[in-house]
Amino acid sequence: MPVSRSQAFTFQLAAGAGLWVLFGTFLLALTPMPAHTDALGWAPLFWLLLAPLCVLAGLRLRRLALALPGV
Repeated sequence: MPVSRSQAFTFQLAAGAGLWVLFGTFLLALTPMPAHTDALGWAPLFWLLLAPLCVLAGLRLRRLALALPGV
C-alpha cells in the first residue's frame, strides 16, 4: 500500500520529535545543564523536553480526531 505524502510527513515529524526528546533527556540527565536557571527560567526544560512532547501529543490528538466518525 503506498504511503501518502501526509502520512510520510507525519511519520517524519513524529520521528524527529522522538529523537528531540531522547537528545533533550540525554542533555538534561548527563550534562550539568539544569532544568531551571535564574536567567532563563524553565526554558531549557521546555525546549528540550516539553516542546517535542507537545508536538507528539498534537499528532496523537490529530490522529484520534481523524479516527472519530463524523459528528
